[in-house]
Amino acid sequence: MLNPLLTLKRILQDSARAADRDEMVKLMAAQIKKAMSVDVCSLYLLSPEKDLKLSATEGLDNASVGKIRMPFGQGLVGTVALTQHSLNLERGDQHPKFLFFEQTGEERFKGFLGVPLIYHGDTIGVLVVQVYDPRKFTDEEEAFLVTMAAHLAGTLGSGVIKSNINAQESNHAVQRLIGIKGAPGIAFCRVKVVKDEVDINQIPTLYGEYYSEEKKRLDQAVAETLDDLEAQMGNMDASAGATLDALLEVYRMLLASPELKTVFDEMLEQGYAAETALRDAFLRQVEVFEAMEDPYLRSKAEDLRVLAGKLYRRLTNNTSSRIMTDTPVILAGRLVSVSHFGRIDANKLAGVISKEGSALSHTGVLANALGIPAVMGLEDLNLDNVDNQDVIVDGNRGIVILNPPEPVVLEYQRLMRQVKALDADLAPLKNLPAETLDGEQVALLTNTGLLADISPGLERGAEGIGLYRSEIPFMVHHNFPTEEEQQITYRGVLGAYAPKPVTMRILDIGGDKPLPYFPITEENPFLGWRGIRFTLDYTNIMLEQLRAMMLASRGHNNLKVMIPMFSREDELQRFLQIFELAITQLRDEGRDIQRPQVGVMIEVPSALWLISRVRDQVDFISIGSNDLTQYLLAVDRNNSRVASLYDSLHPSVLMALKFIIMEANRLKLPVSLCGEMAGDPVSVVLLLAMGLRQLSMSAYKIPRIKSLIRHLDINDCQNVLDDVLKLSDEKLMRQRVEDFIKGLGLTALLGV
Repeated sequence: MLNPLLTLKRILQDSARAADRDEMVKLMAAQIKKAMSVDVCSLYLLSPEKDLKLSATEGLDNASVGKIRMPFGQGLVGTVALTQHSLNLERGDQHPKFLFFEQTGEERFKGFLGVPLIYHGDTIGVLVVQVYDPRKFTDEEEAFLVTMAAHLAGTLGSGVIKSNINAQESNHAVQRLIGIKGAPGIAFCRVKVVKDEVDINQIPTLYGEYYSEEKKRLDQAVAETLDDLEAQMGNMDASAGATLDALLEVYRMLLASPELKTVFDEMLEQGYAAETALRDAFLRQVEVFEAMEDPYLRSKAEDLRVLAGKLYRRLTNNTSSRIMTDTPVILAGRLVSVSHFGRIDANKLAGVISKEGSALSHTGVLANALGIPAVMGLEDLNLDNVDNQDVIVDGNRGIVILNPPEPVVLEYQRLMRQVKALDADLAPLKNLPAETLDGEQVALLTNTGLLADISPGLERGAEGIGLYRSEIPFMVHHNFPTEEEQQITYRGVLGAYAPKPVTMRILDIGGDKPLPYFPITEENPFLGWRGIRFTLDYTNIMLEQLRAMMLASRGHNNLKVMIPMFSREDELQRFLQIFELAITQLRDEGRDIQRPQVGVMIEVPSALWLISRVRDQVDFISIGSNDLTQYLLAVDRNNSRVASLYDSLHPSVLMALKFIIMEANRLKLPVSLCGEMAGDPVSVVLLLAMGLRQLSMSAYKIPRIKSLIRHLDINDCQNVLDDVLKLSDEKLMRQRVEDFIKGLGLTALLGV
């Protein structure tokens, strides 16, 4: 009995030894030939020229590998590829589509079975087995090969197995890498690779002689690390001062984490050296954060690794030297960190590219504040060959081009001049209203979660905070933070924006956002115990958070409170009981507090039909477009297999948004939208046509969206919306709006 899973397991085990894709597919062919006891197993893969190339064979002449090419529709292999249907033939050599290639010796084989490799609906190859004697393969054999083809298509199509690139050629060849947008902007210059990162996993197990001595070493390393951070950040551009102060404060909080200190003491008391205590304490915290589904919280693992590396260098007296350069450079590394920024003159840092990291990491936040592009998560970046190469960093699209040809360089230089001119043109808009040509005013606010995000929003004219994620104070403690600790954090945010409004979302943890000290395991966390569902089960935690928020708002009175994951009326009623209890308690204690406005997030589809039912109980609603799109389409946008199906311009999403906005306006209920749509020019045209007048987005997007709005007429937007809603394809819908924006002379806004 054939077992595709066991065979696949063997293939994956062998793949660990494969140096590149060529070796990998050869192993595949050998394993399948052995498992099926056939005479030939061959793998044809889609080439850049869009034909099928013989990439591996066991049984045909190996000299033909790479030479035999089959266009779609020609030969048995091309027929399988074109029809995306298996061919199981007793005499393949007598089929009218059979093509004879003398160099393969293929005429000797009679029985033929070919199945297509399909990835995201496209044919990426054909898997073939053949035997000498005339026979049709059994149903079991065909089912086995179809199963293997499905597994192999997923592995090859997803890029898990990558072709080997000759090191010498890669020093000169043009390469286009796609990563994660860390910070917007474009840069073109040479690369400087930083290779002094410390991999905390590789720190050895060492033993110390005396507890007191090891503790002294560790305490001193912590103190010196903080001094290093302050000195390095002091060397940076003063324009990012507020961001740098906030980043430093977050690092202080992480280093002062009671949970870290607890593990430090445990390890030292057991006789381990300071280095080993450092390793285990940080790895425990890193493991917790890396397991989280939420990308914002998962990014904290990067900060912990950076701090661990700095501490280890201090312990081993291996401090980092200055990065010396006479010309601007792009820093590249496994994980370019904030500490690297402080080791180079600010006017010499042109951009950042990093194999690891995310848009929500402190590296991305600081790059944004400094106004330099960053692309993170470049898994294919070969650090051994990139040093001193000419590189284009396109942070707007998350693209890095190594050794770009002259025409590409000239085009990007044109774009850089265009962006520079655009920024200069938009700068005077900071203090002007976002007002359409026909007099409709739109409020533009910013989203934030880190203290470091405060400065960019204010610098770009944000009219307040439309979404403040309150989770971070809960993530840097070994237990739930006290009311006083929360109050200090919230007051910093509310004070910075006063008198502008700040909408604070209450604790949104549980399910996909487990706390380090309160892990939650669920099969489907996105539909699980999260948001308001969690906090209603722990009313004491919610009560303390509400009290801390209201106390922090004293003297500013700019707080608005928002409930995440609202889906039921009884949830709102129970929340309001706790909310009123918090107000009563504070006033009974003699605290002079004002009752803040309360709103709900519309991100769960069931909430759409509850808006009118809760109208008298809430002061505003906010559309969480990212989750609403995900829930409406049943698509996890972080899942590469279905991410292409995630599009907020899907007709169902647009109709849902139109309903929400019309319903809110009918009920005279203030409505805003926070999510990626708020910063997308195409979406903004449609949202304004629907009647939305408040948007919350990343700080960088504000000037561009303001410029767009000041060129729009609502009647024109409504005509575009009418056209769009008649279309059924998201690409055509986006193209219709882009053509409209280009017609206004605002093409530049679509490229940033």
